[in-house]
Amino acid sequence: MNAAELIQVIGDCAFCRPVGTATLEVAVVMTEQAIQFARGRNLPKLFFNAERLTGFPSPSLPERYFLSRRFATAAAGQVQLALVVRREMIDPEKFGIQVARNAGMNVDVFDNEPEALLWLQPLSGSTKP
Repeated sequence: MNAAELIQVIGDCAFCRPVGTATLEVAVVMTEQAIQFARGRNLPKLFFNAERLTGFPSPSLPERYFLSRRFATAAAGQVQLALVVRREMIDPEKFGIQVARNAGMNVDVFDNEPEALLWLQPLSGSTKP
Protein backbone atom coordinates (compact mmCIF):
# COMPACT_ATOMS: atom_id res chain seq x y z
CA MET A 1 0.00 0.00 0.00
CA ASN A 2 1.33 3.41 -0.96
CA ALA A 3 -0.11 6.25 1.11
CA ALA A 4 0.50 8.83 -1.62
CA GLU A 5 -2.09 7.08 -3.79
CA LEU A 6 -4.72 7.50 -1.05
CA ILE A 7 -4.15 11.18 -0.30
CA GLN A 8 -6.67 13.87 -1.04
CA VAL A 9 -5.53 17.50 -0.82
CA ILE A 10 -7.96 20.19 0.25
CA GLY A 11 -6.55 23.65 0.76
CA ASP A 12 -3.41 23.41 2.87
CA CYS A 13 -4.13 19.93 4.25
CA ALA A 14 -3.46 16.40 3.02
CA PHE A 15 -6.03 13.78 4.06
CA CYS A 16 -5.25 10.06 4.16
CA ARG A 17 -7.64 7.34 5.33
CA PRO A 18 -6.16 3.90 4.58
CA VAL A 19 -8.31 0.80 4.94
CA GLY A 20 -7.18 -2.80 5.22
CA THR A 21 -4.97 -5.23 7.06
CA ALA A 22 -1.32 -4.40 7.62
CA THR A 23 1.60 -4.99 9.92
CA LEU A 24 2.71 -2.24 12.28
CA GLU A 25 5.73 -1.61 10.03
CA VAL A 26 3.49 -1.13 6.99
CA ALA A 27 1.26 1.26 8.94
CA VAL A 28 4.32 3.23 10.05
CA VAL A 29 5.69 3.38 6.51
CA MET A 30 2.33 4.57 5.19
CA THR A 31 2.19 7.33 7.79
CA GLU A 32 5.77 8.29 6.99
CA GLN A 33 4.94 8.38 3.27
CA ALA A 34 1.95 10.64 3.93
CA ILE A 35 4.11 12.99 6.01
CA GLN A 36 6.71 13.09 3.24
CA PHE A 37 3.97 13.75 0.68
CA ALA A 38 2.67 16.72 2.67
CA ARG A 39 6.14 18.08 3.31
CA GLY A 40 7.18 17.65 -0.31
CA ARG A 41 4.19 19.70 -1.46
CA ASN A 42 4.59 22.36 1.24
CA LEU A 43 1.32 21.36 2.89
CA PRO A 44 1.58 22.34 6.56
CA LYS A 45 -1.13 19.92 7.75
CA LEU A 46 -1.75 16.19 7.50
CA PHE A 47 -4.87 14.40 8.66
CA PHE A 48 -4.15 10.66 8.87
CA ASN A 49 -7.00 8.40 9.94
CA ALA A 50 -5.76 4.86 10.62
CA GLU A 51 -8.92 3.67 12.42
CA ARG A 52 -9.69 1.19 9.64
CA LEU A 53 -6.13 -0.09 9.33
CA THR A 54 -6.05 -3.38 11.25
CA GLY A 55 -3.88 -6.45 11.72
CA PHE A 56 -1.45 -5.34 14.41
CA PRO A 57 -1.59 -4.88 18.18
CA SER A 58 -1.13 -1.64 20.05
CA PRO A 59 2.56 -0.65 19.77
CA SER A 60 4.87 -1.33 22.69
CA LEU A 61 6.65 1.57 24.41
CA PRO A 62 9.90 1.03 22.45
CA GLU A 63 7.91 0.80 19.19
CA ARG A 64 6.12 4.04 20.04
CA TYR A 65 9.45 5.73 20.67
CA PHE A 66 10.99 4.69 17.36
CA LEU A 67 7.90 5.28 15.19
CA SER A 68 7.45 8.72 16.75
CA ARG A 69 11.06 9.61 15.99
CA ARG A 70 10.57 8.44 12.39
CA PHE A 71 7.49 10.63 12.01
CA ALA A 72 9.27 13.65 13.49
CA THR A 73 12.23 13.14 11.19
CA ALA A 74 9.94 12.89 8.16
CA ALA A 75 8.07 16.04 9.17
CA ALA A 76 11.25 18.07 9.82
CA GLY A 77 9.19 20.59 11.76
CA GLN A 78 7.15 21.43 8.64
CA VAL A 79 4.05 19.24 8.95
CA GLN A 80 1.41 19.27 11.68
CA LEU A 81 -0.07 15.78 12.05
CA ALA A 82 -3.48 14.87 13.42
CA LEU A 83 -3.46 11.09 13.82
CA VAL A 84 -6.71 9.20 14.34
CA VAL A 85 -6.52 5.63 15.63
CA ARG A 86 -8.75 3.21 17.48
CA ARG A 87 -9.11 4.07 21.16
CA GLU A 88 -7.29 0.93 22.30
CA MET A 89 -4.22 2.02 20.32
CA ILE A 90 -3.79 5.28 22.25
CA ASP A 91 -1.35 5.23 25.14
CA PRO A 92 -3.04 6.99 28.12
CA GLU A 93 0.17 8.96 28.74
CA LYS A 94 0.57 9.76 25.01
CA PHE A 95 4.20 8.69 25.25
CA GLY A 96 4.75 8.62 21.48
CA ILE A 97 3.22 12.07 21.08
CA GLN A 98 5.60 13.46 23.69
CA VAL A 99 8.57 11.83 21.93
CA ALA A 100 7.57 13.37 18.59
CA ARG A 101 6.94 16.78 20.16
CA ASN A 102 10.32 16.65 21.89
CA ALA A 103 11.81 16.01 18.46
CA GLY A 104 10.13 19.15 17.08
CA MET A 105 6.92 17.79 15.58
CA ASN A 106 3.49 19.35 16.09
CA VAL A 107 1.35 16.23 16.48
CA ASP A 108 -1.52 14.82 18.47
CA VAL A 109 -3.53 11.60 18.48
CA PHE A 110 -7.31 11.22 18.61
CA ASP A 111 -9.91 8.47 18.64
CA ASN A 112 -12.33 10.36 16.37
CA GLU A 113 -12.27 12.56 13.29
CA PRO A 114 -14.19 15.61 14.58
CA GLU A 115 -11.73 16.28 17.41
CA ALA A 116 -8.75 15.76 15.12
CA LEU A 117 -10.15 18.12 12.49
CA LEU A 118 -10.90 20.73 15.13
CA TRP A 119 -7.33 20.49 16.41
CA LEU A 120 -5.98 21.11 12.88
CA GLN A 121 -8.23 24.13 12.31
CA PRO A 122 -6.25 26.81 14.19
CA LEU A 123 -3.34 26.54 11.77
CA SER A 124 -5.45 27.90 8.93
CA GLY A 125 -9.03 26.65 8.80
CA SER A 126 -9.26 24.32 5.80
CA THR A 127 -12.56 22.63 5.15
CA LYS A 128 -13.47 19.06 5.99
CA PRO A 129 -13.39 16.67 3.02
